[in-house]
Amino acid sequence: MTKARLHKPLPELTDQTRPFWTAAKEGRLVLQKCERCSTFNFFPKPWCIECGSRELHWTDAQPTGTVYSYTVSRSVAMNYPGWKDELPIILCLIDLDDNARLYGQVIDCAADEISIGQRVGMHFESISDEAGVPKFHLVR
Repeated sequence: MTKARLHKPLPELTDQTRPFWTAAKEGRLVLQKCERCSTFNFFPKPWCIECGSRELHWTDAQPTGTVYSYTVSRSVAMNYPGWKDELPIILCLIDLDDNARLYGQVIDCAADEISIGQRVGMHFESISDEAGVPKFHLVR
């Protein structure tokens, strides 16, 4: 008997979010950056989170940062059984070196290895024909 593949939800690609997801598919991190105040936005919005300007452009960002906070999920994450085989899942808020904060999953480490202030690097996982997702690993 063949085991059914459990699927994970895919992001909704819109005109506003597509550059982020397609760059991740290419192995690059891009974020919106404000022309007026140089603030990086995450998640994508039609205006700057700092000054309200609509003068945003997509800019390559550094794929490194520091763990700001984290949680460890030991049960089926967010009610999606597709993550069952990855338990426990380490979900973090990451302060990127470019002064943006984003959520991310840290993989390839045990839950007791993660700590606030720890350095992480980013890599990308293809999740569809159009999108990739950034994931993190500890910088050792």
